This record gives sequence, C-alpha cells and structure tokens, in this order.
Amino acid sequence: MRAAIYARYSSDLQSEASIDDQVHLCRERAERDGMVVTEVFTDYAISGGHLSNRQGMLALLDHAKENAFDVVIAEALDRISRDQEDIAGIYKRLSHAEIKIITLSEGEINELHVGLKGTMNALFLKDLAAKIKRGQRGRVEAGKIPGGNSYGYRVVRKLRDDGTVTKGEREIDPEQADIIRRIYDEFISDLSARQIATRLNADNIPGPSGGLWNASSINGSRQRRNGILNNELYLGRIVYNRQRCVKDPETGKRKFRTNPESEWIRNDVPHLRIIDDNTWENAQAIKSRYSSRAGNKRQNKKRLLTGLIKCGECGGGMTIIRHDRYYCSAKRERGTCNSSIGIAAAEIEDRVIAGLKSILIGREDLVETFTQEFNAELARLRKDHYRQERNFQKELNKTNAAISRCLTFIREGEGDPGLVRGELKDLEGKKKKLEAQIDGIDEGHKIETHPNLAKLFSKKVEELQSLLSDEVCKPKAMEIIRSLVDRIEVRAGKGGKTPEITLIGALAKIFAYSQGNGQDNMVPDRTFLMVAEEGFEPPTRGL
Repeated sequence: MRAAIYARYSSDLQSEASIDDQVHLCRERAERDGMVVTEVFTDYAISGGHLSNRQGMLALLDHAKENAFDVVIAEALDRISRDQEDIAGIYKRLSHAEIKIITLSEGEINELHVGLKGTMNALFLKDLAAKIKRGQRGRVEAGKIPGGNSYGYRVVRKLRDDGTVTKGEREIDPEQADIIRRIYDEFISDLSARQIATRLNADNIPGPSGGLWNASSINGSRQRRNGILNNELYLGRIVYNRQRCVKDPETGKRKFRTNPESEWIRNDVPHLRIIDDNTWENAQAIKSRYSSRAGNKRQNKKRLLTGLIKCGECGGGMTIIRHDRYYCSAKRERGTCNSSIGIAAAEIEDRVIAGLKSILIGREDLVETFTQEFNAELARLRKDHYRQERNFQKELNKTNAAISRCLTFIREGEGDPGLVRGELKDLEGKKKKLEAQIDGIDEGHKIETHPNLAKLFSKKVEELQSLLSDEVCKPKAMEIIRSLVDRIEVRAGKGGKTPEITLIGALAKIFAYSQGNGQDNMVPDRTFLMVAEEGFEPPTRGL
C-alpha cells in the first residue's frame, strides 16, 4: 500500500523538530505494516482550528483526488484537525477516494473516532482557552503584564531559584518614555496625531515597530482602546479583558470583539507610570471633544479598486479620506509624501470601466481573432490528449497481459512463486496508476465555442456597468476586474491639476493591444496611461 504521512505542530513556541519526530514515527509504522511512503505533507506553526490556512492539508486533499496514495498516516487525530467540522469533512473526502486514515494513537479511524475524538478535541481547545485566560488573569492580579510588550517598556527576564524564567515583568525604557511624554505634550498643545507623526518622522525617531510613525499608532482605536493616547498602562494601570478574539468560521481569520466594560479587570502598577493624571485627563478631554461617533464609524463598503490604487510619487497606498476621494495615506498618516493629488473613487472606477467598454464594444474582430486562436489551441490539445490517452491505454494493455502471464505461472506452478507474486504486486500498482492517469486526463479539450460568441461577448460587455450595480453579480464582477490589475498609480497630470492614471497589469495589456490594432506595443512592466478627457494612450517608453 502507498502511504502519505501528515504532520503538524500548532505553535511558534514549539520546536520544528516536532515535525521530524512525527514523520519518523509514522515512517516506522508504515515500514512495520509493509507500506511504501510516497509523500509527506506538513504544516508548520499552524493551528488545527481551521482548514483554510493549512496548505499542507489542502495539498494532501488535492493529491487524494488523484489517487496518489492509499492511506494517510498521522501521529494522532488531533494532528489532522481539532475542528469538528473540518475533521468530518476531511474524513468524508478521503473515504470517498477510498483512502484510509491511520493514526499511531487511535489506529484506523472510523466514524466513531470522528464523532467522539472530534468532540473531545473541540472541548480540549475550549478548555485550553479557559486555562490560558485564567493564567493571564492571575498575572494581572500579581501586577504583571499578561500579553505583549507596549512601546515605552522593556521586557525583564529573571532566573528563579527553581531554574525557570519570570514572565510578564516590565520596566520603563527611559528613551521611549520621553517620546511618549512628548507625544502627550504636543497633543495637549493642540497638535493633531498626524502632525505629531510627521514631526517624529522628520526627527528620524523610530516608531514602535522600528519603522515610520503613523497617526493610527498614536490615535489608536476608540473602540478597542489601543494606541498611545489610549494606553492606560502609561498611567500605571493594567487593563485586562477589554476584548476577546473569535475566529470567523468561513475564513478562519481572527476577529476582535469588545467586552462590556463591567467585565474589564484593572490593577494599579505605580512603578510603570510614565505620565501624570492631569496630562492623561487633558488628553482624553481633547479626544472626546474632537471625536465624532458618526464620523469615526469605519465604512465597510468595499470599492471596486480598493487596495490597488497607489500614489505615483511615493508608491504608498491611497485610501478614501473625505468626500469619497482617494488621497495618499503616507502624506496623511506619516507626513513623508508631498503629493496632494486626490481623485474621486467614482471617477477612477468609471475611467477603468469606460476604458474596457470603449475598446471592447464593437470590436467583434478582436473576439473573432480570439475565437480562431482558441479553436486552434483546442485542436492542438485534442491531438495531444488523444496521443497521451493512446499511450496510456497501450501501456495498460501491456500491463494487463503481463498480469495474466503471472497468474498463469502461479496456477501452473512454473517458476518461483515468491518472485512471481512480487512482480504481480508491482504490476497491480502500475495498473492502478495507469487507470488513474487515464481517468485524470483533462476534459478541457472537449469544449466547443459558441457560433455567435462575438455577439454574446458584446452584449455581456454592455452589461458590465449593470453587473457592478447588481448586488448578486457585483462580487464576481469585481473579482474578475481586480484580478486583471496589479496596481493603479495616480500622480499630477498636465498643469498639476487633473490626475493622471497609470494602469499596471494584465488589463493594461488588453488596452494597449487594442490601441495597437492587435500589435503588442507594451513596455515590459505592462503599463498603460489613462488621461482624463483624452481617452487612452499607449505608455511612454521608460515611464
């Protein structure tokens, strides 16, 4: 039997040797049972709580569809997954492919293991979370920090008498503490967080992460109570249990939810105080005065080109700031860019969509050229696929004939039965592999193009704008257009007023191909210039 090994460890704090140890033990089990290990799949420092981010397991499931192995061996069922839904799904998929799961702890897995062990593993995760939270609360009550380090402090490690190292202890970093006092003083002096960040960057003072300062690092979130101006630790007070972390069952990504303030736990640590009560209260009063509940609500509406628009001057991202217009976030948050060019979100989206429609509507010649090339490629694929299928079938016929001869030798008692049986086993494995290769041949060469493809295409292009306004079709339409764009750079145009847009990506190649009457006049980085009120222009060499 062909065996695949799966190994995983879940925490960055664990040793990578854990993977090697799991693989070694699984190999021993495979050899003892007469199996041949064909593949090893691993996930390093990945939680078993969700399948979506585990590339090793996803690769294993893909290979299972191709009948690449007969059994999966793992150290324990919780290495496969700790999530009840995922373990049931994995078991169902592998069972459908007639692949067994064997673990060193439980043996061969069946429905009973999936139900009982899946429930036990889920309860283990819940119990583990409760124990971690209980331990963190104990640290808070002992005057220690339960989580990561804040700007302004250093982690203190001391060796105890029993040889263990202390955790959660901090001491003030004098240099960073001076920066914190400066931030509070400047904020109270009526400087905004953006102005403070700009001044700190101009003085070459490293930010909390070692890079540039952002206004968001200073302001933080009013809801989550993070950021320098919201950190009560500077007042000499630990605040614990402000929020809880939950995983989205669809994506596996963590999301933070604020707990009721009645559940927060506070403990005074005077030795960690950096600012006085008066400074803190003045800063909070200013924040309250300028904060607007309606204005601070983040818009969750995703625009067509969100995340793809970049500043042509500094290369930084552009974000919607006011009146639904994009501006350079580096200028706004860090003060490190001088570009003041903004562009309305609707305008840049309309330019891209209008560009698509202008070069595609009425260009049946392009569609016909595509259809001819597509049909030619299909003909080539058919020829290759038929040749490949004939070769596999020819080899399969030879293998079947050899199997028949081996069976005849065994029945008639000719030759060494041990050698014949070994050869027969090899031939059976080869037969199974050839059958899987024949079944797995891509059926894409059987596609035929519609005789009225050009007219259908033009009709769909005319519907493009309505697709983006249709809430049902919009996500898919956005996904397709976004996949064609690497980035869009915005810079000052002629006269320094009208923004100039440079499109970079596959969509730019489509524009340039159309403008060049079918000739590829692209520069290497696949750029295309879109100028307002002048249509579309091919890119300047070296732009």
